[in-house]
Amino acid sequence: MPRKAIPPTLKNKLLYESQYCCAICQKSGCQIHHIDQDHSNNTEDNLIVLCVAHHDESHTMRTMSNNLDARALRHAKSEWTKQVRNSRTLAATLEGQTKNTKNGWLSVGVSWGYINHKRVAEMSDIGAISNKGQRLLKYCLDKEMVDENAIIIKPLNSSMSNSFIRNSVYNWFDFGDDQRLRALYSEMVDQISRNTNVIHLEPSTWTKARVRSLVRPGELIFFNKGIYFKSIDETQENDHRRCQTFKNKVHVEFYVDTIDMFGATSKTVSFQGHQTCAALLLVKSLAERDDGGLVLSCTPLALGVGFRGANDTQAS
Repeated sequence: MPRKAIPPTLKNKLLYESQYCCAICQKSGCQIHHIDQDHSNNTEDNLIVLCVAHHDESHTMRTMSNNLDARALRHAKSEWTKQVRNSRTLAATLEGQTKNTKNGWLSVGVSWGYINHKRVAEMSDIGAISNKGQRLLKYCLDKEMVDENAIIIKPLNSSMSNSFIRNSVYNWFDFGDDQRLRALYSEMVDQISRNTNVIHLEPSTWTKARVRSLVRPGELIFFNKGIYFKSIDETQENDHRRCQTFKNKVHVEFYVDTIDMFGATSKTVSFQGHQTCAALLLVKSLAERDDGGLVLSCTPLALGVGFRGANDTQAS
């Protein structure tokens, strides 16, 4: 049968789901092989990402050793893409970052340092949070820190400090209770991340063509890279900051408020200037810039400190 070109959107999807690696050896792979050898059959289940060596091997027949036949290729693809999905899920949750690392000591200091409490409460399925989350929710409900939807209730007797550095939703509550509230919302962020098809913008994904084919408005994206933070409206209670990052003419921008950050370090170090951090964002729109760049305007759900990439986390 004559060869048919693989649609670019399908090609980008296959490469993304294989983490831009060969499904056999997990080394760099940029070739797509037709499992049934029919170059006109461009169905997704008939295509696999391979490196040059294994692509060549898939076209070689042996009599004295196992062949890389269709059955072996389909099994390898299934196992590898499953591993990629699991690793990405772990990378985009606090639980995965702290419990499933190749080096346990790396989990020290890992946290969601910024949480968009209003939006997370709207998006979280309270009934689906973990057992730990349910216990924290009950505690916060009993203390009248949150309502039945986990929306934070500001105490009537709360006072405002003379600097935004010492003002946050956590400062409304006693020491210990602030930690429990943060832990509850961290569980809620993890629940959203686990139960949503989060698109991971890893280094190989940051091209206009790939982002265009993978990301749609209303979807969640996750990445871990350098972000520029700039104050645009500072008051005694809050510092409103513009956040931007870019690579290969792909720009991501969003805004955060320090009142939703935990601790002075988050406000003065972790999310100020130019810092590397993890970001879980809701995409509002994609638009072309006059200079040919692509802009993703987003709403932040959470920013993480000390997070590692999918290759550094593994399923237990």
